[in-house]
Amino acid sequence: MHMVQAAVLVIVVMMSWGKRMGSSLMSPLKSTLKHELDINNTQWASLISMVWVVGTISPFIAGLLLDIMGAPLAGAVAIILILLGNGVCAIAVGARKLSIFLAGRAIYSLGGGAVFLVGEVILLKWFKGRQLPVAFGCISTMGGLMAFSGPATVSAVLVNNENITVPFWLATGLSAFGLLCFGVYGIIHRSHYAQDIELVDPLAHGSDTESEFESARSFSSKQYIDEHSVDDCEGKKLPVFDLFSTADSAMGISPPSITRSAE
Repeated sequence: MHMVQAAVLVIVVMMSWGKRMGSSLMSPLKSTLKHELDINNTQWASLISMVWVVGTISPFIAGLLLDIMGAPLAGAVAIILILLGNGVCAIAVGARKLSIFLAGRAIYSLGGGAVFLVGEVILLKWFKGRQLPVAFGCISTMGGLMAFSGPATVSAVLVNNENITVPFWLATGLSAFGLLCFGVYGIIHRSHYAQDIELVDPLAHGSDTESEFESARSFSSKQYIDEHSVDDCEGKKLPVFDLFSTADSAMGISPPSITRSAE
């Protein structure tokens, strides 16, 4: 894995930390939030349902915007929505206003449904072949560890009898940190590494095997050639299919010509 690819993987993980922590706060804070917001079980169920509905619709909207805006801008918008949503929820819990809390969770859900989609698009751009499932596995593992940060924070807050808004403010801070990390991806996206990886994009050139040899200066192509090549008589690296082409030429074998019969 190239160093730039490792950096992209870390950025994709960090950009969703605020979302993962925000979503893991609701269950351990259920009793406390019901008391602070003065709501019953029916209102709590309505709150959770609203969050799920918005989170279900937002990926479709994000897909449309992603095609128009591109991954860097769409990702920044998604993280900003998560940041604002967590901040509004923290303010609402402090003010004990259910309506403000509902608005905050709706804003949070809009960004939360989009941030994962943007992350998947980024991974598909930067990782090819057998690297792709490994990248997705790393994201899933780190996501599970990040989700644990919510209950851990809640436990520490409740044990020490601190302000219940602390977990939401911490999620807001993590969202701001994720936005900062995503700014680094914006720089990488404009670098020559991104231009190299675009030259070997299978969506733009057809099959994976053909597209990976389109760019001689792409680090992905160089890695692939080193792994799928053999040495010729002069010690040069030849891709496997070039070796067969060279052997055919030496034996005087030419590809059959296709002629179209007259109708």
